[in-house]
Amino acid sequence: MSSASAVAAQQLAATRVRVDSAGTFTVLARAGFEVAGVTRDAGGAFALIVTTSRQRAELIGLGLTVLAPPPPALRAPPTSFRDFAAIAQRLENLANAHAFVTLDTLGFSVEARPILGVKIGPAADVASRANVLFVGAHHAREWISAELMLRFADYLVDSVSNDPGRSELVSQRDVWVVPVLNPDGYQYSFDVERLWRKNRRPNGDGSVGVDLNRNYPAFWGRDDIGSSGSATAETYRGPGPGSEPEVAAMIAFHAVHPPDAAVSYHSYTNLVLYPYSHQSGRVAADQSVFEAFAGTPLAPAIRDGLTESARPLYHPGPGWRLYPTNGDYTEWAYRAHGTIAFTVELTAGCCLGAEFYGFEFPDDSASVARVFEDNLPFALAVLDGAATVGRSATASLESLWPSIRVVGPAGAGATLPVSTVTSSGSALANLVADSLSRGTVFWRWEGPAADVRPGSAVAVPAFALNATVLGVSGQAADSLDSWTGWRQDTSSALVGHWAWRGFRDTLRSPAFDLREVGAPTLTFSTRHAGSLFSPGPRGRAQISIDDGASWLDLAVVEGAAPAWYVISLRLPAVSDRVRLRLIADSLDWWVDAIHLFGETRAPVVASSEHQLTVSQNPVRTDQLFFAWAPVAGRATLRVFTFAGDLVFRSSVSAEIGVLEWDLRNRQDARVENGAYVAVLELPTEQLRRRVFVARSP
Repeated sequence: MSSASAVAAQQLAATRVRVDSAGTFTVLARAGFEVAGVTRDAGGAFALIVTTSRQRAELIGLGLTVLAPPPPALRAPPTSFRDFAAIAQRLENLANAHAFVTLDTLGFSVEARPILGVKIGPAADVASRANVLFVGAHHAREWISAELMLRFADYLVDSVSNDPGRSELVSQRDVWVVPVLNPDGYQYSFDVERLWRKNRRPNGDGSVGVDLNRNYPAFWGRDDIGSSGSATAETYRGPGPGSEPEVAAMIAFHAVHPPDAAVSYHSYTNLVLYPYSHQSGRVAADQSVFEAFAGTPLAPAIRDGLTESARPLYHPGPGWRLYPTNGDYTEWAYRAHGTIAFTVELTAGCCLGAEFYGFEFPDDSASVARVFEDNLPFALAVLDGAATVGRSATASLESLWPSIRVVGPAGAGATLPVSTVTSSGSALANLVADSLSRGTVFWRWEGPAADVRPGSAVAVPAFALNATVLGVSGQAADSLDSWTGWRQDTSSALVGHWAWRGFRDTLRSPAFDLREVGAPTLTFSTRHAGSLFSPGPRGRAQISIDDGASWLDLAVVEGAAPAWYVISLRLPAVSDRVRLRLIADSLDWWVDAIHLFGETRAPVVASSEHQLTVSQNPVRTDQLFFAWAPVAGRATLRVFTFAGDLVFRSSVSAEIGVLEWDLRNRQDARVENGAYVAVLELPTEQLRRRVFVARSP
């Protein structure tokens, strides 16, 4: 082959591959391609990847339908994006102009370029301050991620630092911004090949480059779907974990400056991803913490304001919901340092001016500014929340069947005693927290549950958790199952002999009476055959409090989940009687082990001899007095939300017969208006009373 032909064979271009089934994505992953999006037209659905002409020929040899790439466009020099030298100069100017900005070099690249970062705020780290990292351009062609980092650094310096109401976001944090982790590849994408992804390591076989976001030690090389062992592949993981100097620089940085929270910016697909990524169905014990920042598919944290965007929202979820990856930064930071870490995939890739742009975000300053403005609230929320991660961790029950799952504050022990009462009798057992269930804020303990039926009970003394099963569905023993609407699939059961399966239909529950329980929770195991590249198919879990006259969304399910995982939904405690349903909207959706249980953190026993009275109901002042018939001993009053969370506790002599609550919670903040349950513990009995707080503004 001539030298000119060899160069042509290595030139990259966006390529479309027809998607005949979900298996197409697996074939592409095994071949080492990152699927960055899916387009649809009259010819069907097409996966978007980046290939050389030789790789396109290899894909055709695998039996895939590959469309020829468009001819390369003539490009004018960029005006909104900067090459690496310009970025380095911008960071130096920022540090020279502001005493509270420190320019640092984390390490050096393969070609000896510095990996630059700025620290905004006090120059030295202090253990009492939250450490937060923002990093861009692991992948060279993702210019929008580097530009976003530069604009964010400018915003922190010019706007936040000078705002008395927000200046503590930098003065009371150790804030680091690293615009370009991959300086060699980034510059190469300016000078030679716009779609270059990897770094510039010579691999010894004529190929060049390692995917830096597959080179981190956590789960490195776990399989050939989440990364590739082929040096020519886009997702080549390198010869060993942490082999690349750019990744080694990040590892060394984290050893000295371990972040409490971090965001790694990429493009594209409008996603906010977090651990875990390496294995489908793996949900981190800190799922609720990740959701507090990133939101849920029902209420995402980031919206897309680009006027022609194909996706109005950034979908949040575990990384495997898109596709499994291994050796990526987010998982490594979480596993190695307990960092609450996110990967943000910027922009939808389509469309501006009705044109699909993919990795090549348009060189348009207004559009770049729109992406920055869309993502700024999330970045500031991570910066703000990093200082309080884990301060209010409370225990809860996630599931009772097919296994008992308990989430509680981290560090309570590798095992957790639990007692169960089922139709087969009482038993004591230990739940176990494996290494992947030991998160930063929460740990998850899990153990087997057997013979679950309505009336079964679970008690976890360590956290004062008690639960009673109200209803179950999905067991083979239920010949007359009370849920209806989907078919019973005998080929895909998680437990028993069948699972519910839906596609364009609705699974409906009977009515449930919630009067005798607190913290009602719907839990089910699920898997589904969707794709985040095609966000139309989805599932919805809904609740009705008016016997089916109207419905409220509890959760939205999207993406690919070939392995079973657990969804646990706390129901809003606004009614004594509810109905539930699951709607499959063109989503191939399996559900098994459905169960509804109620949890109480303190036993509640009604009394027929005495009463607990309140001064006003509803309350329109900031003082509320509880009264009872005086008796000898002590009286303890606890006030719970209808979700079962304790907001107030106080003890007095029971002979006084009265106790005041100033309508503030245990953090000394005013409680919200709404319904509460007051439980008074006397030496001989317990009294219960509903309280409605309805203060005027």
